[in-house]
Amino acid sequence: MRPEAGPAASAPPAPTAPAIAPSISADSPEPSRSRAKLVGPRTNCGEVKAVNGEIFAVGVLSGRTTCATVLTVFRSYFAPGTPRQGSAGVATVNGWRCASNSAAQASASGRLSTCRKASTTITADVIP
Repeated sequence: MRPEAGPAASAPPAPTAPAIAPSISADSPEPSRSRAKLVGPRTNCGEVKAVNGEIFAVGVLSGRTTCATVLTVFRSYFAPGTPRQGSAGVATVNGWRCASNSAAQASASGRLSTCRKASTTITADVIP
């Protein structure tokens, strides 16, 4: 009879490969919005074209949000199908309350539209 091997005689565990995070390729989906970089006051997020063809600079005036949000809100607000009320063109877009100045006010101030949500204000400004 052969003696049984006890715990001391057992083979050491096989080494395991270290865990490697999957790489992200160009074909991978975009990172979630929760990972998008928040930006603060005085951040220029790019340009958006209004219905009349004019192009405006959009950005964050106060508070913090992402540039993707700023661009999405203003593209939606300026879209032809967005219902706006009154001479200020008041509309709620993705939870943001937006309004525009008259052409004369925009010309004098340089600010066409403003949208607010909680303590954050984003703007669309006239490009001189």
